[in-house]
Amino acid sequence: MIEFALLEQLDAFARCGTLSAAAEELHLSQPSLTRSMQKLEDQLGVSLFARQKNRLVLNETGVLAASHARRILDSEAEMERSVRAYARSLTAIAVGSCAPGPLMALLPRLTGIFPGQAVSSAVASEEELLHGLQDGTYSFIFLNHPLEAPGLACHPYLTEHLYLSVPHFHPAALQKEITFAEMDGQDFLMLAQVGFWDTLVRREMPHSRFFLQQDLEALGELTRYSDLPSFVTDVTQRVLPDRRNGRVDIPFSDPSARAQFFLVCREENESRWNWLLGEDPLR
Repeated sequence: MIEFALLEQLDAFARCGTLSAAAEELHLSQPSLTRSMQKLEDQLGVSLFARQKNRLVLNETGVLAASHARRILDSEAEMERSVRAYARSLTAIAVGSCAPGPLMALLPRLTGIFPGQAVSSAVASEEELLHGLQDGTYSFIFLNHPLEAPGLACHPYLTEHLYLSVPHFHPAALQKEITFAEMDGQDFLMLAQVGFWDTLVRREMPHSRFFLQQDLEALGELTRYSDLPSFVTDVTQRVLPDRRNGRVDIPFSDPSARAQFFLVCREENESRWNWLLGEDPLR
């Protein structure tokens, strides 16, 4: 059986192009790497290298061997990731989302149904979420659009509608609905970690300023005593009804103010999370 270290060294040589560069990457001496490659040739019973002037290069057989070595190394890395992710999933559930709404709706249910497991969550960019789903950081994630990708399952989960929140004496308080254009140019209080909603309101109201608050409790206190408008959603209204602080909530009528969230997980884990679908997530 070929030693795994020899495959790693062959792969390093194929990527680096020279013995000296590969030896440096592997923290080996060049003579030690040379002996390893000779050992690999002996084990395979074939020649893998051609000698050019002052240089050693892979011959055609060596190129083929290096490609197989790369696939074996990738397979080993995938096995390690998969086994570790599965082991984590038995004791912990980590959920990522592009906005806080789905997490606010879901996390109380998860902690109640899985009392013996640690439940964690994070709001992150789509790129970070997908990477974390693939490497096992997240058990599943929420995106604000459907996704078709090999190895992933995607299902509708929750719809969220953005509202303007203002004191009773604010000019907008008498309106039944409002548009982003009508509020463009005004200053807002806003929670810092709101995911894609941050990008959306800045795009829709380019002349407004947004004063970010890192802590939800602090934001609640500020909105209680401030004249500045802020934001809520129909999800936060239901999950945190005591945070309305006597304010008036007016729905934004713009189509972009309504978001559909999708639960995305790896296909092999789809059956584990199917129970989350097809029912009111805020019940």
